[in-house]
Amino acid sequence: MRIEQLQHIIEVNNKKSISEAAKTFFMGQPQLSHSMKNLEDELGYKLFRRNRGGLIPTCQGKEVVGLAREIINTIEELKSLASGEANLTGNLSLALAPGAFNSFAGLLLTRFNERYPNVNLMITEDIGIAIVDKVATGTCLMGVPVWTSNDDDTMRKLLDINDIAYEEITQDDLCLVLGKGHPLAAKESINLSDLEGMTFVDYCGRYRNLLRNCGIDTAKSEFLIVYNREVMKTIVAKNQAIAVFPRFFFHNDLFFEQELLSYRAIAKITDEVKMKMYLIYSRTEPLSHSAKQLKKMLSEVIAGNVS
Repeated sequence: MRIEQLQHIIEVNNKKSISEAAKTFFMGQPQLSHSMKNLEDELGYKLFRRNRGGLIPTCQGKEVVGLAREIINTIEELKSLASGEANLTGNLSLALAPGAFNSFAGLLLTRFNERYPNVNLMITEDIGIAIVDKVATGTCLMGVPVWTSNDDDTMRKLLDINDIAYEEITQDDLCLVLGKGHPLAAKESINLSDLEGMTFVDYCGRYRNLLRNCGIDTAKSEFLIVYNREVMKTIVAKNQAIAVFPRFFFHNDLFFEQELLSYRAIAKITDEVKMKMYLIYSRTEPLSHSAKQLKKMLSEVIAGNVS
């Protein structure tokens, strides 16, 4: 039994596919299949079986994969003690909610690569439910989804059902976003009555129901649904509409730095509804030493830059 074989079965478990796992190691599918067969022959039982979703571990396979992760993680920690954390190696995957991706991905990549140059960190962008699914299925190691305080109990229950650990990184206000030439830009704070009859840009169709639940007669307003945050900001900057959006998503944003956009508190909404950002990861799979360092840095980068 070799360390490489343990790494192979961990990746096959993550990718549910021998061919996809082989790409991680820059090897051919037959070579990886041969490595797995040799390990199964040595152990005396099958580690994986095939179903419609791909390869899944057998009962013994689940235990072996879990033990393999512990062994690999222990080896990583031993190496870090011997040679320093800068020599850590491995592959890490992280999925961020769209606003978190735009605001923090660049800073996180820069800092992490400076400290751990031999660890390959891949960051992707996705919506909250998709991030939860990726972590639950093992296709992504960690994720940072965002949801409103109104949805907090429901989302926590979903995470618990899927054996996903969660830690709140930060929370912030839900604010009105508007261009500097918009009529409401002269007001320091906004009342719900000010918003009735306005045209809104509704990012991914998420905020109309929220506004209605907060007491705004949305039947009197027009909603433009967009799925791209930059398109949303462009429309608002041209004073063609307004938007409701989490304040922490505008950290390090050129539209705000150049004062093309600004935000205002909304009476009742800003006070009563908060946007929560969580770090999530599997409860059943132990985090490697390098993953623990990413987890720590991610919280520092986001929480340290949200004011």
